[in-house]
Amino acid sequence: MERKKLVRSVITLGLLAALAAVIILSQNHDPSNPHSTIAKETWINGPQGHGYAVNNNQQPAKQCYPCHIKKGLGGQSYCQSCHDQSGVKVSLPQS
Repeated sequence: MERKKLVRSVITLGLLAALAAVIILSQNHDPSNPHSTIAKETWINGPQGHGYAVNNNQQPAKQCYPCHIKKGLGGQSYCQSCHDQSGVKVSLPQS
């Protein structure tokens, strides 16, 4: 009987530790930002970063651009300045 109680206690403590870890780690996560788990430099310039996402996204102007505008991450002039600098020809929606 004592062994069962010990096993239950170990399992309970393990579950509580896991719950505490999840709560602590989730404090640094922004659920409204799908890129929050990736470093900014990796997201912008990495092999599967911004360009990869835009090229492989069905409708980036409808899925990404409105969220970027709403979060104040740069509007048309901000995006266009980078596109001009890199020689990318793109037509952004008018805001």
